[in-house]
Amino acid sequence: MEKKILYGTLGGAVAGTIVSMAIYMGLFGSMAEQWMAEHGACLKEMNTTWWFVSAIVHGLLYSLLFHKMGINTLKIGAVTGAWVALLIALFMGISMASTYTAYPWDWLPLDILGNTVASAAAGAVIGWIYSKVK
Repeated sequence: MEKKILYGTLGGAVAGTIVSMAIYMGLFGSMAEQWMAEHGACLKEMNTTWWFVSAIVHGLLYSLLFHKMGINTLKIGAVTGAWVALLIALFMGISMASTYTAYPWDWLPLDILGNTVASAAAGAVIGWIYSKVK
């Protein structure tokens, strides 16, 4: 069980990070640059160590959740990952958009989409790993 969760955590963290980088730095890159120009005063320099720690925590959350739910296929992992992320991102996004001017409402659908797709990829990888590791 521990090996399964460890591999799922690492696989989910790597997959989610790669896909989120492609989305936020690639597809939404010009929008992110515009946002940074408008709201850059509220930013500090990103600490990549803590960014990786957050990816590991995300992978661990999904690995533990999937283990408890008995998810062990790529497809079910992707669907479950997408649903969980959609609900968490919707909750957090609405909360942030209603509270902070640096999180505008027009960014909300894109953020929800990005988080959902990245988490579906992480969930798919975790489900696939769970199908292979016994």
